[in-house]
Amino acid sequence: MDLKQATNRRNPSQSRSKERVAVILEAVKGLIEDNGIANLKISDIAKRANTSPGSIYQYFSDKETIILSLAEHFMEKIHIIVDQHIQALDTIEDLESVMNNNFDDIYLLHKNESALRQIWFESVDIELINLAMLDSSIKADKIYQSVLKFATPKDEVQLKQFILLMSIQFSSVMRLCFSSDAGTPEQFKKIYVDTVTLGITKYIDLK
Repeated sequence: MDLKQATNRRNPSQSRSKERVAVILEAVKGLIEDNGIANLKISDIAKRANTSPGSIYQYFSDKETIILSLAEHFMEKIHIIVDQHIQALDTIEDLESVMNNNFDDIYLLHKNESALRQIWFESVDIELINLAMLDSSIKADKIYQSVLKFATPKDEVQLKQFILLMSIQFSSVMRLCFSSDAGTPEQFKKIYVDTVTLGITKYIDLK
C-alpha cells in the first residue's frame, strides 16, 4: 500500500485536472497558515482557489479528505529528502552524518511550513494517525534496505522492529523541537541520532 491509497481522493489523470487539484491544495495550505486548521471551510477554499464548492467535491469527498491529501503532499516532500540522504548511506561510518543531515532538512521543512506543523501537531484525526503509521513503515523499510548494503542483521525481526520504532518516534521528536522548552532542536537531534546509530549497530554484523 502506498500513500496515495490512504485517502479516498480521486486521482485525476488529465493534466488540467491535476493542476486544479494542486491549486486547491495550495489554497488549503494558505488558509491553514492564515486562519488555522480548525477554521478551514470548503467555501473559503473555493474562494481562494477561484472555483466553486461543487468543483472541489469533484476531487474530494469532504474537508477531511482535503487535509489528508495535503498531508500526503508534505509526506512526498519528506520522502524526497529521505531518499536523497539514504543514497549516501553506504557504510556504517556514513550512518551518523546521514541521520544528522536528514534530520536537519526535515526540521527545516517543518520550520518553513506552518500548515505542515498544524496538520501533524494539532490534529487528532484517526485517519491522519493511520496515514502517519503507514508513512513510518515505508520510511523504515527504506532505511532497513539501505542498512543491508553493508551489514547483516543479527536478528532480522528485531532490526526491523527497532528501525520502525525509531521511524515512528521521529515525529514525536520533531514535535518536541517546536513545542517544548525542555531542550533545543540540536539537543533533541543529538539524542535521537545517537539512539538510532547505537541501536542499529547493536542489531547488525558488518559485512
